[in-house]
Amino acid sequence: MSMLYNRVCYYFWFVLLLNINSVSATENLHIAVASNFKAPLEQLLNKAPFADEIEITLSAGASGVLYSQIIHGAPFDMFLSADAKRPALLKQQDLIIKESIHTYATGVLALWQPELNSSNSYIAIANPRSSPYGEAAKYYNDRYLKTNLSFVLAHNITQAFQFVDSGNAGQGIVALASLKAAYQQHANDKYLAYTQLPYQQYPAIKQQVVVLKSTDNLAAANKVLSYLLSPAVQSEITELGYQKACSQC
Repeated sequence: MSMLYNRVCYYFWFVLLLNINSVSATENLHIAVASNFKAPLEQLLNKAPFADEIEITLSAGASGVLYSQIIHGAPFDMFLSADAKRPALLKQQDLIIKESIHTYATGVLALWQPELNSSNSYIAIANPRSSPYGEAAKYYNDRYLKTNLSFVLAHNITQAFQFVDSGNAGQGIVALASLKAAYQQHANDKYLAYTQLPYQQYPAIKQQVVVLKSTDNLAAANKVLSYLLSPAVQSEITELGYQKACSQC
């Protein structure tokens, strides 16, 4: 009887130790990501070679909002901004690992009007104060579009897309990546009713990534960083609706 008891105890502790090892083998990473890149990042991470090794949590929003959260102590490990300005500010404040700054993508704007004869007199853009896409959209509008339509300001570029998609705005200056992702998911021709805006007619939306100095998960962060900057993933990012960024990395 005692032999059987000892054997059961042995197997119990053996299984318990296996479970403890499997939990400790999983790394955790909390990434703050600009809203335009949330869906592409999810798509890329799902097929990453470390997908089963690193448990990743994404928090998406306007770059300015995420920056504010970081300087007030939000526990992020990485920050994928939609601009270069916020990473530079974090560098000035000594909050990042300086060698981690890289351009991972360059954003592309598109003027989207799903219904040409729409009576809706609103045009959606992201708020220029907190969104780099909104800042670039306002620059383009003021110099080239010069529309008399009423503006609807969205919290971020994804919400600007949603305003047009829902019909709350007749048209909008949105991220090309949002249109490509929507068409890939729904195959609806309304997501093809856009005009890609010339790169030269608005400030470059140079999207940079940084690793925060406060991270306790540096090894995992470096894996994600190397993966995003790899030539294969950079080519895929271009296909998802971004301008090639490697020459600016």
